[in-house]
Amino acid sequence: MGTMAASSRLPTRPDPHEASPGRVRSHPVPVRLTVAYAVAVVGTISIVLAAPTVREEVDPVATGFGFLVLVVACVGLGGLGPGIAASVLGFLAFNYYFLPPYETFVIAKAHDVIVLFVFLGLSVLISVLVGRADSRARAAEARAEELRRQQDLSRLLVEPQPGPRPYEGVLRVAVATFGFLDGALYVQEGERGLIEHATAGGDPGSVPPTGGQGVERLPLNVGRRNLGVLVLRGVRPPLSPSEHRILEAFGNQLALLLERDRVLRAAVARES
Repeated sequence: MGTMAASSRLPTRPDPHEASPGRVRSHPVPVRLTVAYAVAVVGTISIVLAAPTVREEVDPVATGFGFLVLVVACVGLGGLGPGIAASVLGFLAFNYYFLPPYETFVIAKAHDVIVLFVFLGLSVLISVLVGRADSRARAAEARAEELRRQQDLSRLLVEPQPGPRPYEGVLRVAVATFGFLDGALYVQEGERGLIEHATAGGDPGSVPPTGGQGVERLPLNVGRRNLGVLVLRGVRPPLSPSEHRILEAFGNQLALLLERDRVLRAAVARES
């Protein structure tokens, strides 16, 4: 009853253009990456525009720290690539505008050469270290989100009672979670082959068990026994590796539930 009540609150036909609360997010357009590269360029230009007024009064080392701050900001926004870009742009701008003789790549003093290449080494090192830490943090966050999605889907498979009706609510959640339009659950029925057991988002029989364009077909197996197939259909990008893992885990648990129903039906048939 708890599952049926929960499923009644779910949309019967999710809109693929709207983000549902449980939907697995695919990799977005890299807006942050574009912004990070833009910050690297615009930030370098901004520092350069201030060169005529500050380079006679500010020590070159202090100016180098300004470029390092820009490098850290770019790495934080977009990762290693923008950080390296900011490092190279800062290296060239620092040499050309802030080390005498100005507006030339010639370096007059030996210690300025040391300052310049120390700046380049530090900026690249910061880019690599911060970028690596950021990548690990994002990977851990993505993994935690993936596990949470798996737990949300697994929770739906705890309560269903034997029979086809509870599977409709489970299937409806799967369709909405992965951003498909409709789906169907087919179960092996002996010599009859695959029989439609439940549908979501479409009319019965509208989602065939065969694959095709825009169709994700997941066989449901327990050991070497095939118990059925889960078919999801809709216009959306290909499943990401994370989505594949979540869907496969969901399919494995759904297969165990189908096996439970099969064993119960066999036990009832023997008793009757």
